[in-house]
Amino acid sequence: MEANQKTSFVKGAAILAAAGLICKLIGVLFRIFAVRIVGEQGMFYYELVYPTYSWLLIISSSGIPTAISRMVAERAAVGNHDGARRVFRRSLLLLLLIGAVTSALMFFGAGWLGESVLNGGEGAKYSMMALAPALLFVSLICAYRGYLQGLQRMTGTSVSQFAEQVFKFIFGLMIAKILYQRFEGTDFRNAAGAAGLLLGVTISEILALIVMIIFYARARGQYPALIEDPNPHERVIGPMLAIAIPITLGASILPIANFLDSVMIKRLLERIGMSAETAELNYTSLCLYVRSIINLPATITVGIAMSIVPAISAARVREDREGVQNLSLLSLKIAMAIGIPCAVGLSVLAGPIIRLLYSRVTPEAFAIAVPLMHVAAFTVIFISLVQTATGALQGAGRHRLPMWFLLIGGLTKIAVNFIFIPMKEINILGAVFSNLACYGVAGILDTIALLRVTKAKLNVLDTFLKPAFVSAIMGSVAWVLHMLLSKIPLLASGWPSMIPTVLAIAAAFLVYVMLTVRFGMFTKEELAYIPGGRKLARFARR
Repeated sequence: MEANQKTSFVKGAAILAAAGLICKLIGVLFRIFAVRIVGEQGMFYYELVYPTYSWLLIISSSGIPTAISRMVAERAAVGNHDGARRVFRRSLLLLLLIGAVTSALMFFGAGWLGESVLNGGEGAKYSMMALAPALLFVSLICAYRGYLQGLQRMTGTSVSQFAEQVFKFIFGLMIAKILYQRFEGTDFRNAAGAAGLLLGVTISEILALIVMIIFYARARGQYPALIEDPNPHERVIGPMLAIAIPITLGASILPIANFLDSVMIKRLLERIGMSAETAELNYTSLCLYVRSIINLPATITVGIAMSIVPAISAARVREDREGVQNLSLLSLKIAMAIGIPCAVGLSVLAGPIIRLLYSRVTPEAFAIAVPLMHVAAFTVIFISLVQTATGALQGAGRHRLPMWFLLIGGLTKIAVNFIFIPMKEINILGAVFSNLACYGVAGILDTIALLRVTKAKLNVLDTFLKPAFVSAIMGSVAWVLHMLLSKIPLLASGWPSMIPTVLAIAAAFLVYVMLTVRFGMFTKEELAYIPGGRKLARFARR
């Protein structure tokens, strides 16, 4: 495998991962300020509606962009850029149609979905109507992102994601505050504030689309065709759907499961004697203070998954079997080197991290969220595994396998929900167990399938055991340091109470980097492909 092939993959993954992490941090800030504006009751509507949006969005944002990326990469690998541009033009029309249909379904079906299915009353209805137009604009964005990712140009995707979050932060909070104050003193004010937050999402997608169009216009003329298009009348939509449909079906399984969560968790909790208000608080604590945080590291491995698809597709077209194997193994190693320490850190410092990010969390919600975080944090490992192995399998042309594995995981999730949530001593913790079981089953099956498809030989010691051992040491250092610093009277309350958490996280990062180099988790050659890897290794050795 050529060195620049690895470099291109790792660089693209790093760009997407960095952008994803920054965007998630902005997203966390958005939620922090949103809670302050609309309260936990307003965020209940927000968390209730969003799974439905995610479910409909998956139709345009999962399979088709991946198919575009793969088809563009295959044509670009042999210099057929005219064919790559034809793929983009046809896909743009397809996504325009899909976006218009899904947007209309959500807008005109908002009353039935919000009031009858989700049992959220008029608040859920108006929140859905505010969010519905975003489906159209995101669909169009996905066509541009798929094309640029196929060329392994990740900057456009990263900038548009950043713009998306910044615009959502500005317009969502501004509109939410205006509407919340407009309905001050009425029962509708929380619902109005939630609708304002979601209207800001719609506006942010319009502006992000403009950003993507600018990047596409800049890239369009930079890739002249090196060969004459051998099939100028080749069918595009049929082959694209053949790739996209299994990926979309697979990707829709978890949003459907999350949608079912939003419908059944509250009802299952009420069935064991919880009041409606307590059940809502439990569900909101799970979504707002736990899932939002454990999704932070997952954005890094999303970058790996998005970058690995075109990289492996291009290697496969060139019949570079060794390249496919090396890229697959490197992506798994990077994913575990990120996922395992993040899981340990979030579990060990669960309470301090929740307080750091959500300083105004109520004592009741905090008491619910911390035990959930201790367990839910380990879901990060399996999410990282699922995302990375799925991307590698899709690049290798086996896009149906992840669909079946996620289906098995999704069914496991639903079964575990029904078994554990009705147990009074477990209740909401059952939803965490179900998520862990879902991703655990899918992640293990994905990894086994990837190794069989590529015939790659996995180094279990470097990929799993060393990160786990180093993360255990890192977690111990972070816990002890936080405990000792928290006993200092000056750091016990107010804003100085954040200092122990920040210092513990910083110390954990330094310890992990140094031990990573000390135990040789990455070879010198692999570190050379990681942006700043050589400098990081020299710093750690000192």
